[in-house]
Amino acid sequence: MATTNKEGYVDLFVDRGYENDEPNLFISINGKNFILPKGKTSKVPQYVKDEYERSQRAKAAFYAKSEALLEKANQPI
Repeated sequence: MATTNKEGYVDLFVDRGYENDEPNLFISINGKNFILPKGKTSKVPQYVKDEYERSQRAKAAFYAKSEALLEKANQPI
């Protein structure tokens, strides 16, 4: 049975993304599924916000590393 107690929930804003993206963000943690609308703020448990922020940091690190490798590949030998 789902809990209706909103204590311990925090606000999480999910960026809208690109025009052709899915309108919702799907997050699944330990068998619990969350569908969050993009471009809006949702009330979620703290662990969902923590995981979303971790995934955003990982995405930023990936793009930074990709750009650094691309720049290195384009340098003359």
